[in-house]
Amino acid sequence: MGLHAFRPVLAIALLIGAAHARAQVDEATLKAAFVYNFALYTSWPASPGEPHELTLCIAKTSSLAPALRALEGKPVQSRELVLRELETGSGSKGCNILVLGPEAPASPEPGILTICDCADHDATHGTVIALVREGDRLRFDVDLGAANASKLSLSSKLLRLARATR
Repeated sequence: MGLHAFRPVLAIALLIGAAHARAQVDEATLKAAFVYNFALYTSWPASPGEPHELTLCIAKTSSLAPALRALEGKPVQSRELVLRELETGSGSKGCNILVLGPEAPASPEPGILTICDCADHDATHGTVIALVREGDRLRFDVDLGAANASKLSLSSKLLRLARATR
């Protein structure tokens, strides 16, 4: 049997492998999708001269930065999402959304949706939303007190999907 007889089998095997690879979304891309949806279902306090941009801030060293870069330019309500990568220790001034790691506790700041990439931790670390791992699933917890302190309104649709609210 020659090489030509194996070509159709090889092509089918490659197609199945490619389809399987596309079906598996890497964790950073999944977390970025969660962050984008959190933005869609959050209302910020009105500000004079409402800007046309919604600024998403993350540490330059975060493993989520590349996946979040892919969201830049996407619409969020009537605004455009803009990514700003922060240097270590720089403030969150000008941020509408701030994504933190578990090692960076936050305190509620007016007008900033703080999201903790808490992975295996249950606490929100003072953030409005905590991304948490539950078995092999990615879930999220919401701290309504932090949301109120930040003057943010979260959609009931978002709250119904939360693993826990407090």
